[in-house]
Formats: sequence, C-alpha cells, structure tokens
Amino acid sequence: SEEFYAREKKFNALKSERNTLRSQLKDVQARLDRCLQNKTNAMKARAILQTVAEATQKQLQYHISSLVSMALASVFPNPYKFEVEFVQKRNKVECALWLVRRGERVKPMGSVGGGVLDVVSFACRVAMWSLKKNRPVMILDEPFKFLHSPELQNNCTLMVKELNRKLGIQFIIVTDQSSMGGDRVFSVKNGMVKLL
Repeated sequence: SEEFYAREKKFNALKSERNTLRSQLKDVQARLDRCLQNKTNAMKARAILQTVAEATQKQLQYHISSLVSMALASVFPNPYKFEVEFVQKRNKVECALWLVRRGERVKPMGSVGGGVLDVVSFACRVAMWSLKKNRPVMILDEPFKFLHSPELQNNCTLMVKELNRKLGIQFIIVTDQSSMGGDRVFSVKNGMVKLL
C-alpha cells in the first residue's frame, strides 16, 4: 500500500520534473541556436562592413592623395607627393597624412614651409568638399597667405581655375594679395567695392 502509493507519487513527481526539464532544455537549445545564428549573421555583417570600409578607405586615399598631389605639382617646382594612409591603432582606424619627396616621408605639420601647408590645407578642404554633392560654391579667406612669391600666387590662381573646371566648384577667395587673379576680381577699400 501506502508505501506503493508514496513511491508512485514520487515517481510521477520525478517524471513530471523530468518532462519540465526536457521542455526547458528544448527552449534553452532553441535560444542557443538563435544566438549562434545571430552570431553567424553578425560575423557576416562585420565582414561585409570591413570590406566596404576598406574599399571606401582606398577610394578616399586615391581621391585625396591625387587631388592634393596635383595641387602641389601645379604650384611648386620639384613638389612633394601627398599620401593618405589609414592605420589601425588602439582598435580604431586613424588617418595619417604624409608628404613624400625622393622616397622620404615627412609629416606636413612643422616639417615644411607655410606655403606648402597652405596648398595642402586648401587641397584637402577642396577634396573633402567635393565629396558632398550640391555644394557648388566654396568661400575661403586667405587660403594662400604664406605664398608671397607672385609666381607661386599665379600658379595658385591657375590651379584654382583647373580645380573649378574639373570639379565644378566656384571659388570665392578673399585676399589682400594683389597678384592673386581670378575670373572676376573685386577691390574693397574704405567700404567701396570696385570691379577690376
């Protein structure tokens, strides 16, 4: 009797607990399978994003390097070549800028004269500006303030015109350098504007 019913009751309780644990195990296994699928999908998405990021970096490297190098070659005899390099540091991608001449790389800041920095800075701004559509006008204040030679200023004028032709950007440049030319030149003196 009683002992038999007690054992049967205990057996049924253990059987019910086993069934509950099996059901919970199925739920946990289903969640684990979903997590593993999500992990696989995330890894695939990460690989796609990495591929897109690398392709974007290569396009940016080419766009910026070629435009800045062209600007330097337009203005200076024996110019530097400009290079953009993306490097992985502290789990982040950083952009390193280099000027290269005769195989020697130097950092632009503090390593070259102000005139070279003016042209590099101008061309970098133009390169970044040209990446966005519907930005047809760029206004600049004294972009070539360290280029004092009339010949180099004239070269800058020709370079700006070439960039205008290639990129379709209209440049409005404010300067007190009289040898900087343009398609239209306005003189402002004592509040009076005069077309030259």
